[in-house]
Amino acid sequence: MWDPRAIHHALVEGLSLHEAELAREQAVRGLDAMDELDVHPLLAHGLAAAHWGVLREVPYPVTAGLGSAGNRPKHRERDRCDLVLTPEIGMTLADPIATLRERDAWQGSLFEQHAQTAAPARFSCPPTDAFWLEVKVVGQFAFVHGVPVPNSAYGSQLTAAFAGDLSKLAADAEVRHGAALLVLFTQDREVAQHDVTVAMHRVLDKGFSLRNPIIESFAIVDRIGNASCTLAMVQP
Repeated sequence: MWDPRAIHHALVEGLSLHEAELAREQAVRGLDAMDELDVHPLLAHGLAAAHWGVLREVPYPVTAGLGSAGNRPKHRERDRCDLVLTPEIGMTLADPIATLRERDAWQGSLFEQHAQTAAPARFSCPPTDAFWLEVKVVGQFAFVHGVPVPNSAYGSQLTAAFAGDLSKLAADAEVRHGAALLVLFTQDREVAQHDVTVAMHRVLDKGFSLRNPIIESFAIVDRIGNASCTLAMVQP
């Protein structure tokens, strides 16, 4: 159903096109100055341009537990995924907990049986058919209190980016297609290739089982020390 390389290519396209716009504008700040949440819409735009549906900040189906009638997990209590792809634009994503909450409301009424057997919405995508994408942004050089400096937490952030997101993806049985995406800014692509490899070995040492990462880099204007943007996508 999902081609990870096609997804990765669309993500690269989304960011590289925005970088080209910034370069044409001779912008003072580049991609590597953006907050992580500001990068998400750029990635989503690239995915939507490839004709997938894209949803943001979607609760995981069962990570927080299904609870019981009258005591279902609240929306704000549930772990969320940064970007979720559906096979077609305009599809909604079925939410097991929301479905249970709706059935709870009908419990004991004349319509209880209907609620239990009602067909899902026509354009609803089951969580098992969606592609769940967690995103982390890390820079070799980054802004600290508005000042560009070498990132002292760079190494630990690389490992934590993969380990934390892969744990979330692997913990939910309803998530069958997904990946952790690292958006990495470095002085050149060679540094990125080396550092991603080191981070992967550290994650493997923690007991994770991974597929080979998909990695692609493109040049960015060097404003603070980073001259390359690398997207590394890893599937559990």
